[in-house]
Amino acid sequence: MTGSDLLVSQPRSQVVIAMDKFRGTANAPALCDAVAIAAQRHGLNVDAQPMSDGGEGFSDAFDGDEIMVEACGPLEEPTTARIKLSRSAHGVVGIIEVADVIGRDRLLNPASYQALAASSRGVGYLVVACQEEGVDSIIVGCGGSSTSDGGLGCYWYVRDHGGLKVPVMVATDITARFSGAIRYAVQKGVSPDDLHIITRRLEAIRRTYCTEQGVDVERIERTGAAGGIAGGLIALGAAPISGFDAVASAVRLKERIQRADLIITGEGSFDTGSLEGKVTVSLAEHLTRGTRLVLICGTVNTGAATKFQSRFPDSLIISLTERYGLERSLNDTLSCVEHAADVEIGRWLLEQCA
Repeated sequence: MTGSDLLVSQPRSQVVIAMDKFRGTANAPALCDAVAIAAQRHGLNVDAQPMSDGGEGFSDAFDGDEIMVEACGPLEEPTTARIKLSRSAHGVVGIIEVADVIGRDRLLNPASYQALAASSRGVGYLVVACQEEGVDSIIVGCGGSSTSDGGLGCYWYVRDHGGLKVPVMVATDITARFSGAIRYAVQKGVSPDDLHIITRRLEAIRRTYCTEQGVDVERIERTGAAGGIAGGLIALGAAPISGFDAVASAVRLKERIQRADLIITGEGSFDTGSLEGKVTVSLAEHLTRGTRLVLICGTVNTGAATKFQSRFPDSLIISLTERYGLERSLNDTLSCVEHAADVEIGRWLLEQCA
């Protein structure tokens, strides 16, 4: 007899599914769908919400109409990118995803000189396009960029087109100040031998923002996000916000999880960075004690998992690579996620009946 059989005469339990993307293998909506299939198989009421902390998949977390606009990629090559027009109680919000226009998948395996040359100007195109669409405000998901230009390309383009004309929020998954952008340059392709170039560049751009706008971005948290794009926009008057909080507020996630008996979330790699404001930890911080929390992740760092579970004892963290092997978890991700969810939901239901 299964847990769902035992609960057949009981009120149906509510599960909130709030998956973040698995970079390179599955996006958040597809992962939510995979978990939802398992939850519905057990007769649960499903409330699914794709999540993002500001990086890849940020716009997927919002409802609205997508439009394609002309822009330029990281090497300023002509391209198109999407903006989403999302309606809220405060009017139309333009949603911009930095990763969609100048993300790392647009500059794969760059040489160091290419990574150094990568420009944020394409983000400026999207900001200006949003304003031309007549939006009432803009949220920019600042994560997953391939650039380390201090946001200067974006800054120049927006400044030269009249600046910010509506309230703008920059949503980030890190709190690093402007000079902290250098910490992420190597993973974007910059050679360690060239980091001194980034250091001098960021110092010069900081002075530019101070001189032209009277804003010292080094004194403001989150300005180092997306290679400094957050700093460039904040210099123009934008306000920083946690990427998780931006999404959670827009979709009223905190109210939804308070009604849940079970929460299922996850991300591609659960590691020490996850403890610094990523979706999984940010969500856990808003749960009431006793609510069951299951994390389904591609890979799990043991040390990070131990710290997380000491803070959130009602949680379970699943590593797909440990459970299904690296090859299957990478090549058949959604099937693995669905199966893992199926097993853990069944176990949880049996616990409720014990």
